[in-house]
Amino acid sequence: MIRKTQPSAWTASRLTAIAALSVAVVFAVGVALSPQRPAAIAVIGDRADEVRAALGAQQAADPTVTVVLLDRWESLRHLPDIAELCWAACHDRVSGHITLTRMRFGRTRKIVVFHLPSFDNDLGCVAARASQEVIALRADAPSCGTGVSRVPVWILPMGLGRLS
Repeated sequence: MIRKTQPSAWTASRLTAIAALSVAVVFAVGVALSPQRPAAIAVIGDRADEVRAALGAQQAADPTVTVVLLDRWESLRHLPDIAELCWAACHDRVSGHITLTRMRFGRTRKIVVFHLPSFDNDLGCVAARASQEVIALRADAPSCGTGVSRVPVWILPMGLGRLS
């Protein structure tokens, strides 16, 4: 006679929950133990020298924040790496201020795309928004250029996709 086995308490949903929790814990520990990088900025694109002077920043070789200034959206085709990251947000031209945040352990990098005609070429406002992006990972837009929205795009680590 075959004995009936007791039902297992470890169902698939519990195993999935434990696996997800384990990944979250490993990611949190990795972020907590990663050394902080000093904020460094690079400004590229149209009228970059003027905005860099307004920010009072030196051009960094390994920046944590890259500011991209565009007079025309079509100019983005000359920056294929940024165009690839920005894909839908820049292709659809959803906003004049698009923030791309690439999340990696200790190497989080932010790319901020400004469409200058959206700001009526007000470089002071662009510089104020750019300095806010340098200060914080999740920036609040200053009061200037209120008609131009900010669209954040979070690029997840390990090729897990993007959130916007």
